[in-house]
Amino acid sequence: MDESIRNEASVLIVDDDSELRHALCLLFEFEDFDVVGEAGSGVEAVGLALKHQPDLVILDYRMPRLDGEGTAELLRAVCPQARIVAFSAVLSGKPPWADAYLNKSHITEVAPLLQALIRERAPAPG
Repeated sequence: MDESIRNEASVLIVDDDSELRHALCLLFEFEDFDVVGEAGSGVEAVGLALKHQPDLVILDYRMPRLDGEGTAELLRAVCPQARIVAFSAVLSGKPPWADAYLNKSHITEVAPLLQALIRERAPAPG
């Protein structure tokens, strides 16, 4: 893995499926991302985002009480620097409220996607 990315990116995982959150957490820890929180709902995510100011948010679309779109709007207000990845099995492409999209069936591609998002934000060397 690129050493310039190691331990720099903090991630908030937001999905109502606890087993999927756990799998993502293990994957991100293996890839040396700093998982700052796991939320089972959009409401919970906003509080965690406000507290931890994550660099990246993995955000499910279909959740109880507050869906991904509504959650993204609130996240943009409380941590505008965060890059939001719509992580969904029901969406067919990147929605306007997200910076990137990944279908849940492609979970193994999530770490490289996050690394690419961090590289996009990194200042050019020199």
